[in-house]
Amino acid sequence: MRNLDRCGIGRIKFSSHITLHREIEHMKTIQVDAPIGTLPGELSARWLRGQLPTDGQDVVLAVHSEGGSVLESLAMCDLIQSYNGRVSAVVSSMALSAASLVTSVCDSVSMTENAMMMVHCPHNETDTEVSPSDKQLLGMVARRMTDIYSRKSGQSPARINQMMTAETWLDAASAVQSGLADRVIQANQMRTISARAIPQRIVARIKAASPVGTTAAARWKHAILACGSASAANKQNPGLREQLIREAN
Repeated sequence: MRNLDRCGIGRIKFSSHITLHREIEHMKTIQVDAPIGTLPGELSARWLRGQLPTDGQDVVLAVHSEGGSVLESLAMCDLIQSYNGRVSAVVSSMALSAASLVTSVCDSVSMTENAMMMVHCPHNETDTEVSPSDKQLLGMVARRMTDIYSRKSGQSPARINQMMTAETWLDAASAVQSGLADRVIQANQMRTISARAIPQRIVARIKAASPVGTTAAARWKHAILACGSASAANKQNPGLREQLIREAN
């Protein structure tokens, strides 16, 4: 994990359980709990389009993602911004890289106390030399990302560019201070969202049928299902969350 940078000036806002409960009580919850992209096991813009209600009702994006394809995330941003209803993001554990771009266009962003956010510049995933056309594309994408983060946070494009260049990691409080999140919520509020998103009979079937994967991401996801919340999973699996962050980086 490089260049951990807590930045920004602002007052940290902690949400009451009653306030958040009223906001999400009648909302559909969409689980963004995998990498963003078009490969098997990833979440694409086409997938999100199919998840958004056709009647424009307000929705919650429950985010637990290490990021992925920035171009696919930009397509998701377009869908969210053009959606008729209100879209509220609730980040549990992580909204890294492209996932933080998606949360930045939502109407509100809440983060659990254990959640992390990371912003960085786009890059070519291959080891080959970047061609002039690829450099041009990366530059255009970086400018779009800078604009989205700047609009969400209220910070200058120059400051956002500094954060992206440094690959900035933010805990929940720092994300609120920087303007990339709106408030910090307690773990019991996240349990309310999780219970609405995944009925307990479904959770039991998943735990019974799915073996625990070997990656930190797979073990973390299984731990949350087993414990019921990111906070409980972190307490019962010390060090696993840090492994997840290192693995994603």
